[in-house]
Amino acid sequence: MSTELAKEVQPMVMDGAVRFTARFEGRKAQEFEISGDALTEIFGAGSRSEEDLLEAFRRGKAEILSVAAEAGGTPTSGVVPLGTGDFRQ
Repeated sequence: MSTELAKEVQPMVMDGAVRFTARFEGRKAQEFEISGDALTEIFGAGSRSEEDLLEAFRRGKAEILSVAAEAGGTPTSGVVPLGTGDFRQ
């Protein structure tokens, strides 16, 4: 199953986390938010600045989308949070 970022919605920093929309083959798009802690501890963001968080998100995009695909089946009417515990360290 393929997973990709939704082209019409760019990842953005909101309240110290990166919010993004992923599209899954055969399912509708889902909104996710990866914590600033995960981006600094796991993906090496140099600081909590918007630029550093987005750069860490871009570097870890493949792994982040893989984890999002696993969590994408979680029933929710809102944003699915992803934190440090969702990733292998």
